[in-house]
Amino acid sequence: MTKKYKIIQHQNIGRIVVATDHYTQNELVCVGKRTGIAPIRDTHSLQVGEQKHVYLDEPAQLFSHSCEPNLYIMDNEFGGYNFYAARNIQSGEVLAFHYGMSEAESVAVSVCHCGATNCSGKSIGFKEASPDLQAHLHYLGVANYLRKWYKSQKQV
Repeated sequence: MTKKYKIIQHQNIGRIVVATDHYTQNELVCVGKRTGIAPIRDTHSLQVGEQKHVYLDEPAQLFSHSCEPNLYIMDNEFGGYNFYAARNIQSGEVLAFHYGMSEAESVAVSVCHCGATNCSGKSIGFKEASPDLQAHLHYLGVANYLRKWYKSQKQV
């Protein structure tokens, strides 16, 4: 896998990941490997199970939140997530996924500045999301534990 991104310092946000080349839809962008288990959830941990939060290596740990994401996730064998292009991505774009793809309830972004036309104003966890947003995120790609929960809710 060719690295087609760079980590930069953003004046207001901190460290972010930016594409340095074109990605095509469904192309693997990054394999995020678990580097540790979070003793308690925090704004830098990612949820991988109902009661389990982990830290991932870089750049996966640094991907931004967007209400209109250009990345989606899938569980991997390293205890983290693979990140894929949800659509074609151009060089210079900030690489971002919707934090509701991994979080049941999100605490990471209290005020969202993603700029999307459908911006919610903050990050929203999958279980907090509207049925339409849940369906959209599920369609793109969410954590396995959320996928199972979503399917169980549809059977009720």
